[in-house]
Amino acid sequence: MKDKLYSRKRIRLPDIKNLNSIKIILIILFFSLLIILYIFLNTAYPVFKTSCETAAASKGNKIVNDEVNKVMKNYTYNDLINIDKDTNGKITLIEANSIYINEIVSKINTNIQAEFDKIPRITVFINMGSVSGISFLNKLEPSFYVELESAGNFDSTIRTEFKSVGINQTHHKIYLDIAARVGILTPLGTFAKNIDTEVLLTEAIIVGEVPDTYYNLEGITLPEDTYNFIE
Repeated sequence: MKDKLYSRKRIRLPDIKNLNSIKIILIILFFSLLIILYIFLNTAYPVFKTSCETAAASKGNKIVNDEVNKVMKNYTYNDLINIDKDTNGKITLIEANSIYINEIVSKINTNIQAEFDKIPRITVFINMGSVSGISFLNKLEPSFYVELESAGNFDSTIRTEFKSVGINQTHHKIYLDIAARVGILTPLGTFAKNIDTEVLLTEAIIVGEVPDTYYNLEGITLPEDTYNFIE
């Protein structure tokens, strides 16, 4: 009986040329994706940043207006302003009640700060049509969550305005200008947004002549030219 000869099955090594070709293709695809991502982010980021700032400003303005309305429910024009007249009914003094005004501003600032502390995040939508320039993608709006946080103290300024509305009638308005800086934390970076809000605190029609020289608004922390008489 002849002995059988056994031989191992030959293992064929992969073609090195094919491996190199696959590697080259993968590398090209990888860098192509990086380039596409880079171009997309450069195009999308300004739109994303603007959308975040718009959403933050909208939310901030709503908070300011809501808190001002809540506080001002407990006050009237006569609480903030005292008007003195002589025996002939002529106005001799228009004086601000600094105690009430400072109290109002303090409450509003405290309430606004508390509300900002309660906002963990807001939703921002990105219009892909604006990002890509392709009009049929306008309805495609992926959403992102971003966080808001106070980035400093609120700067509040009382501003008052007098406007003639008839014979011996003056429309008096008292505004609160609030400047706040809000930090915006996003998946693509962190930046800040200045939010400036003008809110009407109270107003009234003053009957009687209001001479410029009798404006007396002492007691309120006001920069120069914060009260104006508009003809």
